[in-house]
Amino acid sequence: MKFKTLAFIAASSAMTLPAFAEGLYDITDTDTLFGTGVSNTASLTYQVTGTGTGTSTTINGTSNTVEFVVDRKVIFSVTDNQTSTDPVVVNAGDNAVTIYTIQNDSNAPISFKLPVPPTGTTYSYVDPNDTSKTITVGNGDPAAIIPLAVGNATSPVTVDVTVTLTVPNDAESGDKIFTPLNITAVEPADSVLIDNGEDASGVTAGKQIVATAAGTAWDEDVIQTITIGDLLNADGVSVELNNTQEFVVAASDIDLVKSVAILSDPVNGTTNPKAIPGAVVEYTLTIYNLGAVAASGITLTDTVPSVFNVADAYTELFYDDTGSAIDSNDIAVSGNAITISNISVAADTDTSDSTVDADGNIEYKTTDGKTIIKFTVKLP
Repeated sequence: MKFKTLAFIAASSAMTLPAFAEGLYDITDTDTLFGTGVSNTASLTYQVTGTGTGTSTTINGTSNTVEFVVDRKVIFSVTDNQTSTDPVVVNAGDNAVTIYTIQNDSNAPISFKLPVPPTGTTYSYVDPNDTSKTITVGNGDPAAIIPLAVGNATSPVTVDVTVTLTVPNDAESGDKIFTPLNITAVEPADSVLIDNGEDASGVTAGKQIVATAAGTAWDEDVIQTITIGDLLNADGVSVELNNTQEFVVAASDIDLVKSVAILSDPVNGTTNPKAIPGAVVEYTLTIYNLGAVAASGITLTDTVPSVFNVADAYTELFYDDTGSAIDSNDIAVSGNAITISNISVAADTDTSDSTVDADGNIEYKTTDGKTIIKFTVKLP
């Protein structure tokens, strides 16, 4: 009996056409295994009464035997572990991870071919034939083929494929990162019984499954394969499914701005003071965070001009935006260098781009995270 593959049906899943070997696969509780032969013969009995004799004769008749084989319902689904439609937030330098679950809902075994992953991406899964073995596929490895046996609604046969992408350390906040998975339906075994659409040589294990053109009439002498049309490629005959999960990079994006002001001088006091000996000079250091992730553990060092004796002269050091004093344990003074540790800056609550003025200076937004540090010194 010859196999023939028919154009597919499908929803948001992926499909494949398995090879058939009689007796190799058991029938599931809910689905009859594809390739199962069904045979039926009808019989009848009727009476014939002889003319003039009145004698009845019973005659038995038997019809011809009709046979057909169960066609293949080829359906598999792919779902991921992300529950939101929004992009998943990931930090620069971290791993973007998506777990795709492939489930075989067919009445036949199916194989899936994974491509060689892009640079920086790996695929990993537990071998369905040896659950003690985890297979990891990197950029330098050959494409992997995953076989899945027959399942049913109560006992689905699945495999989880983990796609891991290392986000570059220099990724900027707002960059989009994707963890794609392309699945190609391939033949799980060699078979001369399956029509390959070209000649009578049959199909080869690992080769992409080719469907017979849609519209082919049912033929009781061949095994036809039914699946979902949405899973067919543009060529209308091959089966392939592309999946992707979007991530958005949420990184801290730090800017440091310094300014100076004269608070008072011995002649003018606080009224329009000037930078004369004895003046109180205030330095302001503003740390802006334009990124979507709060920054912490920042260390800031400011080397004050040598005209000042910082160790003796600085009079205050505090977070101006909160009014709180800086922990003395986080302040270190060495020569004219003031170092402040353990600084935190909140995230930007609106990650749209900041504008630039005519002079090329960034015009910071009110939503930007910021921490302001001020200290004063006296001008000798």
